[in-house]
Amino acid sequence: MDNSVVKPVNPNDLVLDIVGRKYVSGSDLTTAENLMALSASAGVTAKNYGPGPAEMVLKKPELPESVKGMLVEHAG
Repeated sequence: MDNSVVKPVNPNDLVLDIVGRKYVSGSDLTTAENLMALSASAGVTAKNYGPGPAEMVLKKPELPESVKGMLVEHAG
């Protein structure tokens, strides 16, 4: 009888494990590692709180009136 269980791999946890070990050891993180840590921590937090990308609806951002006015001033 086979007792092995297959679990999906969570890339956010892997990144946090790898970068976390480097951080705890006292090494300075590179810019790329900082960005990876920020992205992975946001992914973990989003899983616990907000809707995922599949549930989100993208809508066109509206410019504030002050920005529209500035665009008109610079264009004309």
